[in-house]
Order: sequence, then structure tokens, then C-alpha cells
Amino acid sequence: MKKVLLSVLAGLLLYLPFSKLNLWFLLFPALFLFVKYRGVLFWTLGGYVFIFLSLRCANIASVEFGGINPVLSYFMYSLFVLVFTLFQFSLPAFIAQRFFKNSPLAYGFFYTLFELLRSHFPFGGFPWLLMGEVISQVPLLKYSLYFLSIPLYTFLLWVLVIFLFQKRLFSFVLVLLVLLSLSLSAYFVPPKKLNGVKVALVQTAVPQEDKLSRETFDKHTPQILQMVERALEEKPDLVVLPESALPFYFSEEQTDILYHLSLKGPILVGLIDVRENLKPFNSAYLFAEGTLIDYYDKVKLMPVGEYIPKPFGFLKEIFQAIGGIDYVPGKSAKVIKYKDLRIAVPICFEVAHYRYMERLAKDANLIVVLTNDGWFKDSDCTFQHFRFAQWASLRFKTYTLWVNNSGDTAIIDPYGRVLKKLGYMQRDVLVEVLK
Repeated sequence: MKKVLLSVLAGLLLYLPFSKLNLWFLLFPALFLFVKYRGVLFWTLGGYVFIFLSLRCANIASVEFGGINPVLSYFMYSLFVLVFTLFQFSLPAFIAQRFFKNSPLAYGFFYTLFELLRSHFPFGGFPWLLMGEVISQVPLLKYSLYFLSIPLYTFLLWVLVIFLFQKRLFSFVLVLLVLLSLSLSAYFVPPKKLNGVKVALVQTAVPQEDKLSRETFDKHTPQILQMVERALEEKPDLVVLPESALPFYFSEEQTDILYHLSLKGPILVGLIDVRENLKPFNSAYLFAEGTLIDYYDKVKLMPVGEYIPKPFGFLKEIFQAIGGIDYVPGKSAKVIKYKDLRIAVPICFEVAHYRYMERLAKDANLIVVLTNDGWFKDSDCTFQHFRFAQWASLRFKTYTLWVNNSGDTAIIDPYGRVLKKLGYMQRDVLVEVLK
């Protein structure tokens, strides 16, 4: 009974660094418990508690906006959590216990390996709830993310905790000093310069229930366009609106208003478009000087949200909000160029695909994340998503603009600090000069 309670405690402690409370320091006692009480059952129960609590906010999308019965939603969710747990916790524990004499280092190694695998496979991967990403919140270590990848940091966290558990204090201090040295070195790496670029970020704050209907969504269009005009009065170098910011498609006549407004200043906006045999694309478009400068099509689509993997085609009959229509992925990772700006524009969950971000943002001097987290309201999921923007700033040593329909829209500097932000569902314009 004691081990059962301790495993639940370990799962709870592991959840809190991924919650809105952002208690990142509890990651270390959580991992210590998993190292101390190694075994398949302990890891399975603790892992299940961790994943269930961390991702339960997904039921907001399925129940409130997907039209799924709450009982059915939580039943399906519980099965998903079980599969996730078996892969991420049970299988690594089984391998370490069965074939590596219950070695603590084997537990850490195989946990990291399976975290790496599930970040890429299947269906494009699920790079979420990553241990190494928590480092973006650790004041003295976060800058070292410029040098060290998320998977490597996941393994190093296990190594540090294992050394502490085994009372190998010299090894613990040595690894910690190396990480602190890397962090200090990264801190003094010059960030990518923007020479005083003035940006205006528009938080549209359209309730998600309104976005599900063209008619109700369209009622917000006049106010959104008024905010764009207000943003342009600030004479910015770039106005930015979030993912699917307006109810019309790029190819529709209503887009003419964006061409017209862009005569007053450049506008980067997320829009849906229908091309190629009536297939939808989730895209970002840059308008300037009355013309279309360039666009980017989202490459890393969200399973279930934007397309249904073939083995789960039956969900099209259940999840009403996506209407059974699969989006088409973009073909290339490219930056949008305008004057001195080279903008990487990850759309929604693309920012969590850390390996893809290495390709997308390597030549960029500005990262702009367009997203709509209204599906999850003001929940842990929204916070977990936002934290990847801080990781991106630290990793690529550049400003990241987080432009969210629902909030929090924010400006993050190259050191991972949030300079300004708008509150949840606050319809407003955020203006700042990036130096």
C-alpha cells in the first residue's frame, strides 16, 4: 500500500511542473522517487497519474467543441493514457528490469529513448510532456538549451538524479558545473539582431464556439479589422494576427481588405485556404505594399485535430468539429522573407516539433508562432504549449512572438523572458520595439 501511495505521489509531483502552477523544481523529487522505487508496477501507476493529470484538458476540445459525450470522451481518453503510459513508462521499466539488472541508468536511458521515439512516430509523433523542455524554466540552466537538445537534457536530468540517489556527489557536482558553464557561455552568445523592429500583435479573442460557425465567426470580423487599423496607426514594421484569424478563405474576395490594409504596413495573418481539389491548407500569409509577399503552409499537422490517421477513420463520425475533412500538409520548411526580416512561422503545435523547428528556424532572425488555443481554454494544455515558445527563444537566441487567438499573446526575448503579454481572451493590440 505504501508503494502505491508513493507512486501516486510521484505521478502528482511529475505533473506539477507541467501544470499552470509551473512548479518546475518538483521535477527533481519526482524523478528521485521513480529512481528509488524502480519497477514496472510503480512506474506504470506513477506514469498513468502523471499523464492523466497533464493531458486531461484535451477533453475540453472533445466534449465542449467536438460534441462527444463526456463519458465516451473520458473513456477514450483513459485508453489513450494507458497506451501512452505503457509505451513511455512500463516498457522502459520492463526492459531495464528484465535485461539490465534493474540498473538506474538503464531506466533513464530507455525512458529517454522512448521519449525520443514517440516524439517522431507514429503519425508524425507526439513531442509533448518532454522532461528536457522543463529546463526552459530553470533560471541558471535554461540558457544551455542553446547548445543542448531536449532529448539530451532529458537524459542528463535522469543522470543528475541518479548520481544524487547513489550519493555520487562528485559526479553530480561535475555534471552540474559543466551544465552551468554551458549556460553561462550561451548567455553571452549575441542574440540575432533586429535593429529596432516595431511589431503590433493582434489578439482576436474570438470564442471557440463562435469560430465553429462561419456565420457567428463573421460577426467578429468588423472588430478584428478595426484592431488591425488601430495597430497600423502605430506605424509598425509588422502587424501579426493569429492562426485562422478571419472566417474567410485566402482565395475569397474578402481577402481584398487585407491587400488594401497592407498599403499602410505589412500584415502577417493565419488563414485557411482551399486549393488542389478542394483540400484545405492551414497557412500563414504576409501581405505588404498591396500585394502578397509570401506564404507558408503548415507541415506538421495535428492528428485528430487536422487529420485522422487511417487506422482511426471511424473518429470522423464522432468528432463533429473537424467535419471529416483532412487538411493537406505543406511541402517544405521555409522562412518568410521581407526586407531585413527572415520569419519562421510555426503554426500551432509545430513549435513543439523540436527537430522540425531546427530546420524551420535555423536561418530565421524572428520566430512568430500563430496559434489558436481556444480549443483548450485557459488550461494546463495552453500553458504547456506556450512554454515551447520560451524554449524556441532560448534554442535559437531570437525573439519569439506568440500570437494566440485566445491568449496569452506575448513577446519573448532571446533569453526566454516574457517582456509583455495580453491576458486570456483580452481583445487588444500588443505593441513593442524589438532591439
